[in-house]
Amino acid sequence: MMQRSGKVLSIGDDGIVVRFERAAACGGCRAEKVCGTANTTDLVLDGSGCAARAGDDVTVELDGGLALRALLVTHLLPVMGLLAGMATASLIHLTDTGIAGVSFAGLGLGLIASRRAARHPSLQPTPRITPDPLNPPCASLHQESDR
Repeated sequence: MMQRSGKVLSIGDDGIVVRFERAAACGGCRAEKVCGTANTTDLVLDGSGCAARAGDDVTVELDGGLALRALLVTHLLPVMGLLAGMATASLIHLTDTGIAGVSFAGLGLGLIASRRAARHPSLQPTPRITPDPLNPPCASLHQESDR
């Protein structure tokens, strides 16, 4: 289970807005300008049934297994396409230029397959808000915005 702490900014008709500050370790990191955690991020969550109020500290949880599956789909499919193209081109005895061309075509097909597979509902994250240990978490849909 992946967890991140944030603060509820507001509660409105569109959901609960939670702000995540950058991690404490980001101050000394050389990649802080390109890393997604280096900026303050607001996340709009559907908090129906949650007892969180503006100003509350909350924990947002995301299933770690889902994140790993999504990572494998988005990274492994393009590599498998590249290797399949390379193997196919080698089996039909193409020249080095032909092998490179068919390999990159396989990579392109793998990227297309990866993009389509990543849109599958079973790979979409569903963060849950946990205001405190006494209140149950609630399933949420989200929209992300960087500020």
